[in-house]
Amino acid sequence: MIDINEIGATAFVIASIRALEPEKPHPLFSDPYAQWFSNDRALAAARQVDAAFPPSTTMVRFRTRYFNRFVERGIAAGARQVVLLGGGFDMRAHLYDDAGADFFEVDQKAVLEFKRAILERKGIEQPASLFANYLEADVPSGLADLGFDPGAPTLMVWEGNTMYLPPESITPFVNRLAEAMTSFRIAFDYFAVDLQSRDFDTEKDRKRLEGVEKAMGASFPTGFADLTVFEEQAPFKVVEDGSFAGLAEEFGLGEMVANYPEDWRETLKLYRYCVLERR
Repeated sequence: MIDINEIGATAFVIASIRALEPEKPHPLFSDPYAQWFSNDRALAAARQVDAAFPPSTTMVRFRTRYFNRFVERGIAAGARQVVLLGGGFDMRAHLYDDAGADFFEVDQKAVLEFKRAILERKGIEQPASLFANYLEADVPSGLADLGFDPGAPTLMVWEGNTMYLPPESITPFVNRLAEAMTSFRIAFDYFAVDLQSRDFDTEKDRKRLEGVEKAMGASFPTGFADLTVFEEQAPFKVVEDGSFAGLAEEFGLGEMVANYPEDWRETLKLYRYCVLERR
């Protein structure tokens, strides 16, 4: 038996937010698989989060659309491998199974075993999967055992992870990837404030982030006020960096975000995306 308590409630809530996308007046993506990883309790929690603090749901919606675009554009530009890093119930391996790239997943054993069991019931095969805590494992070697080519152009999707990780573990982790892989881009989302010291510019900023934590039922120990750490302490260059709020117009939801109260808009501005490229 698989203990779903080892997976964590957040994964089910995120899947439920994605499952509810068709109900939105202006859907940003289609994920017909998300409902497979949802349940009544998680759906209720997702609706409560949306009602209590809509920016929390908006963040998930915008980032889903953004990372979809990252994969689409990256494969079109020549990437031949995609690694879903700590992706939980991410189903992009199946959403883009005919796009011409090989997909690999890296996540905790409980998550991937649960996911595999769900997919087997639906008659679908899970992509090559590495059961591991990626902060502790030799990810490139583990992936190589599954057929991964460390020299091939690769995309790494690191969605919804950095804010939950111990801050001291992140730079060593990406450096280990860079030592073993020669051609890859890694995309992640982050909060543009120093969550390690909780040294916010204003009290309003502190309350905004604490509001997101409360709404999501989670604590965020890590943020990046300055991304130059990845260029100074690791062999990367920042090739994309922006606020999810800045994508509202492009995604057709500029009016919705413009009508948010100022605090909500400012919260969205603190939530950002970044793409690093191996130099």
